[in-house]
Amino acid sequence: MEELIGLNPDVIIGLTDEETLTDIAEKTEIPTIGIYPDGMFDESFYTSLQLVGDILGEGEHVNSVIDSIKGWEEELNLLAGNIPEDEKPSVYTGAVSYRGAHGFEGTYSQYPPFMAINAVNVVDETGEEGAFIVDLEKVTMWDPDIIFLNPANMNLVNDDYEKNKAFYKNLTAVKNKQIHTQIPYNYNWTNMELAIANAFYAGKVIYPQQFSEIDPVEKADEIFTIMLGQPFYDRMAADGYEFRRIAIGE
Repeated sequence: MEELIGLNPDVIIGLTDEETLTDIAEKTEIPTIGIYPDGMFDESFYTSLQLVGDILGEGEHVNSVIDSIKGWEEELNLLAGNIPEDEKPSVYTGAVSYRGAHGFEGTYSQYPPFMAINAVNVVDETGEEGAFIVDLEKVTMWDPDIIFLNPANMNLVNDDYEKNKAFYKNLTAVKNKQIHTQIPYNYNWTNMELAIANAFYAGKVIYPQQFSEIDPVEKADEIFTIMLGQPFYDRMAADGYEFRRIAIGE
């Protein structure tokens, strides 16, 4: 609290609970605002952006950013919205980080980038919501056509591969070299720009014909430039976070 008072900002914007924000406001006597965005294309995200824009005197700019985000949502719907279910490959995302790093078994039901392109996420049938640990026997049963993994946790995946090679080698996606990256985008909160960029890359992999005109790298930098003010893909790629095919065990 003392440091906040010393910094003397005009306003404090937080994503934590209302009780904490009220406590901060009372003790610092600095106007404190809570925002609660939920989902990359959710109305609460747009409302949060508009509130921040109004507070900072950037309402017009924020509205143009929101228009762009809604445009990407519409673009994804147009590209992937009318594909018959029986023509869609099944997909799985693994090595998802939540409350720490996880290996192949760390997955995500109702995964937003997959939801945005109407992908067939095999773990959705579990009824879980969000990140959780899945039994690898279930993955064997589902045998997804395409697998996406978080490159930040490939050390855990590869360590497990050395102990359980039969499991991995029997997966159709491994046999067909259909293992691809998804850039991690949750760290204390969701980096919406990365989630949207992931959706376009996943679409390119899952529906190559429908997304034939999409360059995922160019699209990512388009998204970053509008939402972050600058292209950012090369900086991520230099740190090992890039859209690419990967091989388990290498």
